[in-house]
Amino acid sequence: MQKTKFWKSIESFLLFLNPIISGSWSKRSILLLSLLSGFYFTNSLISYLLDKSVNTIFLAISILLIMELSVRLLFFTKFLKIYILILSINNFRIGSTYALILEAFKLGS
Repeated sequence: MQKTKFWKSIESFLLFLNPIISGSWSKRSILLLSLLSGFYFTNSLISYLLDKSVNTIFLAISILLIMELSVRLLFFTKFLKIYILILSINNFRIGSTYALILEAFKLGS
């Protein structure tokens, strides 16, 4: 096939998609479970604390600070043996960020 721009874009998309598809099922399931558990944990925590008399602005700021601290700590680690743990913590963070943003859209703030 000719190397057109369309063909190059398809090749770059396939190179991006290949690690997602070709990984082991245990790694993918751990990462998916950590993503969903981050969403569930943060959604449950926010729902519980919204019923209490807690200031929601400070709650959102504290959750965001915890997530940012976890990102900073993960970048300082140089351990390759615990790479799946680092990825699962990152997926937990992504799930909790999604839950926090979704709750803000539900509340209209």
